[in-house]
Amino acid sequence: MKSVLRRGWFWYAAAWIPTAFLYSVVLMQIPNRSLAFGVALAEAFSSVAPVAFLGVAAWWLSGRVSWPPRHIWSFALIHLVAMALFIGLWLAAEVTMIAFGTGLRAAMMITRTFAVFDVFDGVFFYVVIAAVSYAIRIATRLREQDARLARADALRMRAELAALRGQLNPHFLFNTLHTLTALVRRDPDTAEHALERFGDMLRYVLDVKRSAREDVTLGDELEFLRNYLALEQLRFGDRLRVVERIDPDALDCALPSLTMQPLVENAIKYGVAPRAGGGTITIGAACAAEGVVLALDVVDDGPGARPDALDAASGVGLRAVRQRLDTRYPAQSTFSVITAPGQGFAVHLTLPAHTLSAALASSPAAAASTVGA
Repeated sequence: MKSVLRRGWFWYAAAWIPTAFLYSVVLMQIPNRSLAFGVALAEAFSSVAPVAFLGVAAWWLSGRVSWPPRHIWSFALIHLVAMALFIGLWLAAEVTMIAFGTGLRAAMMITRTFAVFDVFDGVFFYVVIAAVSYAIRIATRLREQDARLARADALRMRAELAALRGQLNPHFLFNTLHTLTALVRRDPDTAEHALERFGDMLRYVLDVKRSAREDVTLGDELEFLRNYLALEQLRFGDRLRVVERIDPDALDCALPSLTMQPLVENAIKYGVAPRAGGGTITIGAACAAEGVVLALDVVDDGPGARPDALDAASGVGLRAVRQRLDTRYPAQSTFSVITAPGQGFAVHLTLPAHTLSAALASSPAAAASTVGA
């Protein structure tokens, strides 16, 4: 990072050298002065140096007043004031340097002869510096966005593969097939219904993977969870109890596919399976903050864990969900875990509330695929 910063400052300083040479040539063409090249070059550098230093302030301001602006008039006003200060300070620096040799009064008189040209030059330099600064910052932001999208895609694929492996691990498959075999003999209708759920669950995972789809509706995600929980209830029976507290207004909201399943799987693994009496898992979803935020909760009444052992208790799946949300919604999502011995395990997360069509329209990946098509 430091080497990149040093290289950037080197090229910034180097960019002013041709400007100083060009300015020295202009000074040599002024009638009745007959300046030697060395003298003209020294004067040119002394005139350009304040602009270069003031340009650093213009660069800094472009980082604080970002593009695109929220309010175009305040954006324009800030830069107009900054431009006036830029030009005023440049003229003041030139007057000061001339005053060392001629005195302040004579310096003021001399400066008047080229002040108008310096004003135009100041406008030109300020606009160029600000424009280049914004161009570099926008290019950097786009590169970072591409990197975030690449990381999000990698995390999505890893989460999907982990979810698929979770459904098809030998223990899960053996127990499900064993239960289905027993059901076929004594309750064929229930067995058939369970097989349909199993197929729907796998189809959901495979369709998401095959289409490289990032977002699904909360309604689709909950339907997948119900199929998953129904199969798990074949194994746990009445030991696995599920309570849903779903706001109907939230069902059309979009979220990254397979976000909820690792949370539920974690609750079954740590909150239900170890206990002879099983446990209850509560799944909640609601639109909060006047419909701007989608709030999701998965809570179990299991044994919980000590706060200092939270990382171990959270498991890999929960860490992957947290990383995925941080990458997909930087500074727009939250992920928190509340637990204590004997007080269960609660996972709360929030993300921006969008419909699926709005999420697809605003997705850079979707926009890129649309352009490519």
